[in-house]
Amino acid sequence: MLLIILWLIQDFLTVLNGGEMHIPGLFMLGLVYNLSFNDSSDVNLRAIWSAFAGGILWDLRWIGIPGFFTLGNVCAVLIFIKIWEAVPPQGHTGFLFFILMEISQIVPPLLPILILAGSTAWNFFLLQQVYSLPAILVTMYLFFKKIQQNLTQGR
Repeated sequence: MLLIILWLIQDFLTVLNGGEMHIPGLFMLGLVYNLSFNDSSDVNLRAIWSAFAGGILWDLRWIGIPGFFTLGNVCAVLIFIKIWEAVPPQGHTGFLFFILMEISQIVPPLLPILILAGSTAWNFFLLQQVYSLPAILVTMYLFFKKIQQNLTQGR
């Protein structure tokens, strides 16, 4: 339910600015955040399908050609899963989490730019990365708060 709300907020913010500026991928931030606390292969499979569904909806809503954000979302989730599982739990630090959050914000919008657009789209991409930073920092704050909560509960 949280992912649907994040997708709708992201869509609403895009509508408010008239589609002129790329909004940070709030949907992807929520998806990757949820993955960071779940180790089940069932959860990983649901995350891949959620990334696919969110990407296809975004493509149909804003790009018109299905597949670009879909591929980017699924690739970002797969990158997160592989790296997060490869690193032992002691290595799940804020730096690694920040890098993986940034990857979740770089990969999906980068694919349409590389395939369809020229040099003018890079300005939109760079602005999106600047606007993504506060959203990533809020997500990192929630990540650290959840880790602290888990430590105090003895998990």
